[in-house]
Amino acid sequence: MKYKQHLRENIAAEYGPEPYLSYGDLDDIIRQLSSKAPASADQVSRSVSISAPPPTNARGLPALSQQEITEEAFFSKMDSELTKVEKHTLSVVTRLRTQIDEIEQELETADLNDQSCVDRIQAETDAIAEKFLTLEKYVNLNFMGFHKILKKHDKYVPSNPCKAFYVARMHSQAWVRGDYSDVVVRLSDIYSSLRGDHTAEDKGGDSQSFLRQTSKYWIKTEDVSAVKYAVLKHLPVFLQKTSTGESDAQLTNSVYLDNDQLELYHGRLDKQQGAIALRLRWYGTGEPTGLVFVERKTHRDKWTGETSAKERFIIHASEVQSVLDGTYPIAAKKKEMLEKKGASQQEADDWEMLVTEIVQVI
Repeated sequence: MKYKQHLRENIAAEYGPEPYLSYGDLDDIIRQLSSKAPASADQVSRSVSISAPPPTNARGLPALSQQEITEEAFFSKMDSELTKVEKHTLSVVTRLRTQIDEIEQELETADLNDQSCVDRIQAETDAIAEKFLTLEKYVNLNFMGFHKILKKHDKYVPSNPCKAFYVARMHSQAWVRGDYSDVVVRLSDIYSSLRGDHTAEDKGGDSQSFLRQTSKYWIKTEDVSAVKYAVLKHLPVFLQKTSTGESDAQLTNSVYLDNDQLELYHGRLDKQQGAIALRLRWYGTGEPTGLVFVERKTHRDKWTGETSAKERFIIHASEVQSVLDGTYPIAAKKKEMLEKKGASQQEADDWEMLVTEIVQVI
């Protein structure tokens, strides 16, 4: 399906076509730019008069009318379209936050023992959530359109490529880089209040080992908010502590360690008994500047009665190199745990054994 048709079929009824990318207009400009010959000096007349009217063609139009569509027209249209989409996105988000404010204020005095009151507030919250999902679809539809029209421009007007410039600019704008997860968290709080439960919090995040079983699913980026919404209607979001406060999500960075034969990778892939994975993990964007988790995951077959485990210890980013080259001061760190951090002898011994085994494998 052509994008122009895809765009027409997915315009939100409550928005109408106006706030969306004018893909057809930009496409028309590209067609005109690609069909005309590059501007060049007139091979017949090499002189002009600045006191006489310009020459006309057979239809009485200015002879140079075909050159009125310039690259500047495309750039100007791109600028206005980006501004339009950003303005609409921020306007909708502002309205949604205002509506959430009103519901939160209503909850402070609402009688949640009155089922009709609960149903009414939930219906209002459902409507806000649906509007948020509509907005995300709007953002993705326009995001895709800008990428496609810029790719088309550079293909048909290769003398003036501009995709790289505009994509970088687009990614710096609030409608693309903006984090609106606060809307998700606040909606979750409202649903939690209506259910009578509470928002989950991150507790015990520094534990050295985990015995757990998880199921993981691949989700398209454009479906993340829809999945979050489907879950938060029944369960509170899990808030994680980040460098900027609490959030329902944050980026996870992992660097896996292995040898030239990828021995650990193939062991985990084949689910061999006792197969391990070693990795460095940190959270947030960019290079690690604070805490880094050194983790070992061990696979154990269920039929043995044992449980797969994830064990880890925490270091500062500046200590990563010493772990990798085997110079990490294990004894000194253990002494610090006992004397300054109040760890028990058993905890310190377990930590020492884990660190020693991981460093030896590295």
